[in-house]
Amino acid sequence: MLKLYGTNLPEQITKVIIGGKCPHCKDSSRFSLRSKPMGNELKRDGIAEIISSYSCDACLRIIPIYWDIDGWTGQNVPVVNNPEMIMTVKEDFDFENVPDSIKSEIDEALDCLSVNAYHGFAALCRRSVQAICDNLGADGSTKVQNQITELLEMMGLDKEWEDMAKQIMLTGHDGAHPQLPEVNLKRASVLISLLQDLTYQLYTRPGKIKEAAKLRKEAIQKGK
Repeated sequence: MLKLYGTNLPEQITKVIIGGKCPHCKDSSRFSLRSKPMGNELKRDGIAEIISSYSCDACLRIIPIYWDIDGWTGQNVPVVNNPEMIMTVKEDFDFENVPDSIKSEIDEALDCLSVNAYHGFAALCRRSVQAICDNLGADGSTKVQNQITELLEMMGLDKEWEDMAKQIMLTGHDGAHPQLPEVNLKRASVLISLLQDLTYQLYTRPGKIKEAAKLRKEAIQKGK
């Protein structure tokens, strides 16, 4: 998934700083623009979209990026929006101690994200939160938002975590209904961060604490 650094789109293509996970070396890196569009010809012919070549700053391999052209500057530099990586790359996610039933939902969401299917990604994030509620024993007969409240009360987590989970649900709801606000790259970037934080707090962190306690107990027993 692409990341923007200090730039709000739309913006001149030469001023946009982007990066992400490289499809070649798999490192998270910034990408450098290597092919500058021929603005005079593109504007003359009414071209509305372009593919520009970037290189990964880590491995220097070429990465094609698709752009919509929203307009032009006085010097015929295209003003671009809605970037997409043409070469698919699957985002990393820490699945340590996450149950398989939830992992499969999140994994499918990441497949959607890798091909820029943001609405499908958001809808599957919503399913992931519902799977978490089911796994941890929240009442499946209640509405989803009530399930979240019950779940986090059971886990002893505060309102900040409840708001986080509900934000994932609301974005997923938007993704499933075309008349609601669009899920774009920026919202998807926030969404994956929220979901990673939630699974870390509910599964990965408790699992690490349990493993540390187990190792300490074993060390004490060996020392006797």
